[in-house]
Formats: sequence, structure tokens, C-alpha cells
Amino acid sequence: MRPATMRSRLILGFALVTVPLVIALLWNNLYATKVVHSQVAQSNRNMLTMYMNDMDQVLGEIENYLYKTAEQDQSLISLSQYGKESWEYYLATTQTANDLNLNINYYDAADILFAYGAKHDELLVAQQQSVTYERKQLIQEKLREILTSSADGSGRRWSLVEQNGEYALARIVDTHYDSYIGAWVDLNRLMEPMRRLGQDGKGEALLVSREGVPLSATGAAVREALGSTDLSAYLDDGKAAYNIVKLDKPYLFVAKSSRMAAMDLLLMLPERSLLEGLPFFRNLTYLIPMLAAAMLGLYLLFLQNSIVKPIHQFIKGMRKIRSGDLSVRMEDYKLQEFLALKETFNGMAQQIEHLKIDIYEEQIRTQKAELKHLQAQIHPHFFMNSLNIVYQLAQIRDYEVIQNMALHLVRYFRYTTRTQVSTITIKEETEHIYHYLSIQKYRFPETLEFEFDVAPGTEDAEIPPLIIQPLVENAMVHGFSIRTGSPFRIRVKVSQEGEGSDRTLLIEVEDNGKGLSDEQAEQLQERVHEAEPGDRSLGLWNVVRRCRLYFKGPVKMTFSSAEPQGALVTLRLPIGLDKGKDQETPRGDKR
Repeated sequence: MRPATMRSRLILGFALVTVPLVIALLWNNLYATKVVHSQVAQSNRNMLTMYMNDMDQVLGEIENYLYKTAEQDQSLISLSQYGKESWEYYLATTQTANDLNLNINYYDAADILFAYGAKHDELLVAQQQSVTYERKQLIQEKLREILTSSADGSGRRWSLVEQNGEYALARIVDTHYDSYIGAWVDLNRLMEPMRRLGQDGKGEALLVSREGVPLSATGAAVREALGSTDLSAYLDDGKAAYNIVKLDKPYLFVAKSSRMAAMDLLLMLPERSLLEGLPFFRNLTYLIPMLAAAMLGLYLLFLQNSIVKPIHQFIKGMRKIRSGDLSVRMEDYKLQEFLALKETFNGMAQQIEHLKIDIYEEQIRTQKAELKHLQAQIHPHFFMNSLNIVYQLAQIRDYEVIQNMALHLVRYFRYTTRTQVSTITIKEETEHIYHYLSIQKYRFPETLEFEFDVAPGTEDAEIPPLIIQPLVENAMVHGFSIRTGSPFRIRVKVSQEGEGSDRTLLIEVEDNGKGLSDEQAEQLQERVHEAEPGDRSLGLWNVVRRCRLYFKGPVKMTFSSAEPQGALVTLRLPIGLDKGKDQETPRGDKR
């Protein structure tokens, strides 16, 4: 598990302090908002109760008038008792019409008072002055439809009547003498006193049927907001004092049912308007989280500059020292604790730098001595082979070949005895290999061939001396076999990869001899890269060791099989190459 950082601990500590406070304040604000909702709902419910009681009282008074008239008015009772052409019928209709016109002024909530004689289908109507003639005709048609559609058009409550998208209340009382009296109340006119709520934008009041159908006219904005909302779920059920309903915006719904008709008075208040009288309270609800976030940001910025940044600088400096950069020094900080750490750190870095310089100089002296010793180890090995070749040539008394052989030997040993030289070029090394293979050519004139392939621009690359010869000598010792048919061939190739400081020098020695198995190649690769030399492959290990001492970088030697047969040894050296002029490189002699 990854250990926690100081920054995470500080943030966690700040959160443990501030988050509970923010939650408590938000909860307090939500509770206060709920209290405001309850108080506003209760206040408006009281207002709705008062207005609905007034509405029920008006409807009750009209209903009482209808019952009293149905029981006591002889002219109304006589509407169906006499013939239509009789004098008594004329007096009854006249008296009934006069009574209706007289009482319509008293019961101003009713748009129309009417009487109906079923025997002669006589409908007498008295309307308010606000009712137009066209409106009167439409109401009469609706009343005739109601009165003639059933055997008994009366009922015990006010009935909702829909006409051309508008709603009204109708109450019909039966005299039990085949005549009726009733009243028509337009709900839109009944709701006129409540329209003041919608005019100032603080809410909207409307009458709603028990099925949730709006009965009174509403503003276009409210109609669009309601849409297909089922209002029956928010009517007065005696349980919930109010409901918060989200339409186009949140609304507070308060409802009160009527005792006289199957309808409710519903008040819609925009929730936003409820808190308009408490601007500080409302703004505080949104300001607290923002303020806490701003405080957290300032707190983190302070910690970043005062504590976290200096600590990161110290960690960065320690990593640089671990990677070998001892020149890093810490800058001054304002806190006393960091000043003490800075002085200690800089003093420690300076002491380590001086100590490492002393150790490094001593290591260089040791490596130089070791390099000369490793270089000297190669000389006796080839010297004994060379004497053996001269001895064999002397036996056959080929003096011309001995002279050429001696010339190659002189040049060869002149090169190998320059122990004071620590760096040579690719051109010098390949010339030395040319002399070595020429000497071997005299031993095997018919069975040995060699060639060089040095890429232009690599001739002047600097390398330690005698790093290619062990590869060629190893091919001669382990890969060479006297065969009939095709000669033994050695190919030395020098090329480069990459660009700039990433350029790599590739030295490849390929032969068509016995070759290597995969297991042998893997074992050789492990031996030459070991920290200490083993009993075998000492020459190849010397090559890798000397190159590492010289380049102080990754040196890699790989072994693989050549195509169609033989072995391929590749040496990769990390060196930046300077392209020199194309110079003649000794090529293979295929005599």
C-alpha cells in the first residue's frame, strides 16, 4: 500500500474540520427552508379556508333560496298545473319571471336564475347584466339539455357543467309538481377576487375537480407549466399540509376542498417567491459551500508555498544526489526549520562531493593500471602463435613468404607493443586486423578468406586498442576447420546506428565455420557480461571489461548463428561519432 503524503494528511485534517461544519450549516438552512414552507403553507391554507368558506356560504345561500322557493312559491308550482292558454298559466309564468328578476339582483354570485315547467317545456331565465345575450342563449341550450336528459334533473349537490371549454356550477331543485328552479354560477366570475395573486406574479389560484381537471381560467404560463400534470394527487386529502411540485420550476401547492361541490381550491406559489423576503438567508445557503471551497483553495495554496514546496525541493535534491549530481544546493526559505534543514543539506552535499571526487580520482588511477594489465595479457597469447607460424615457414624454406610474414609480424607487434596508447581509431584497428589475418593467410593459403566492410564516417571513431582482434582470433580458433569445397571466410563489418549523442557503433565479426548452438550462444553471453572473469572466454570478457572502463556506458556483446552457417559476434559501443573523410580501408585478399 502506498504511504500517505503530507499534503493528503493536511487536506484530510482540513476536511474533517470544515465538512461537518458545512453539513451542519446546510442542514440548518434546509430545516429553516422547510419551516418557511410550512409557515407560508399554513398562512395560505388559512386564506384558502376563509375564501372557500365564503364561496360555500354564497352557494349555500343560493341553495337555501332555491329550496324555499320550491316549497313556498305557488306560481312556480303552478307552471305545470294549468293549460298553456289559460289565464292561470299566464299569471304563474309572469309572477315566476318577476320573482327571478327580483332575486337575481340579491344573489349576485349567480349568473342566471331559472325556472322550468316540464309539462309545457317552459324555461324562464333571469340573468346578471354582465351576461351577454349570446352567452344567455348558450346557457339556455345547455340547461334544456340537462333538464330534458333525465327524468329528475335535480340533485343533492351543485353539479359541474362544461360548455365550450369553460366550467360552471348548476343547482336544480325539484318542486315535485313537475316544475324546477335552479341557478347557474360561472366559476371564472366566482374566482375573480383570487386573480390578484396571479397579477403580482406571486402565485396562481384555480379551481380543480376531484379528477384533477382545472375548472377556472389560468394564465398562459401556468397552463404551459401544468401541461399534462395530474393535479388529483395534490388535492386536499386531510394529510399533507402542502406539496412541493417541480413543473417548469418548483411550486408550493396548497389545496382546500369545497363542502358544496366536488371541487378544490388550489393555490400555486413559486417556491422562489417564498424566500424573496429573506435574501440574506437564501444567499447564505449558496454562499457557504462556495466560501468553504475558497477557504480550502487558499489553505492549500498556503501549504503549497510554505511547507509542501520546500519539502518537494528537498526530495528533488536528494534524488539528484542519488543519481550522481552533487552540485545541487537548496535555496533559502522563510521558516526557521527549513533554514536549518537547508544548511544541513548543503553541508552534507558539499562533503559528499569532495569525498566522491577523491574516490573517483583514486578509481581512475586504479582503472588505468588495470587497463594496462588487461592489455598486456593479450600479447603473450598471440606471440606464441606467431612464433609457431615462423617456425613452420622456415621448415619449408620459402624465404619470400618468410620476408612478407616478417613484415606483417613487425607491423603487428609494433602496434601491440604501444601500451602507452589508450585510444586508437577504427582505421588503425582494422589495419592491425589486416596484418593479423594476413599472417593467418600464410598458414592456410587455400582455405582462408577475409574481408572488411567499414561504413564511411566510422573510420575516425575512437575505441580502446585491441578490441576487435580477440573477436577475429576467437573465430579462427573455434570456427575454423580445414574443409574441402569452400574456404573458411571471415568478415569484419563496422557501422553505426542512431543520431547525435545516441549514436551506437556496431562491430560485427562473422564466419562460416562450425557455428554456435542456442545454448552455447546463451552461455557465452552470460560469461562475457559477468562482474568477474571466469576460467573460460577470458579474451572476450577482457574486451567487454575494457570497453566499459573506457566508455563508462552500456556495452553489449551478443552471439548468434550466421546464415547459412557459422557464427556472428556483435559488439555495441555507445559512442558519438565524428564523420571523417573517406579513407582507404584494407579489403580482404581472396587469393
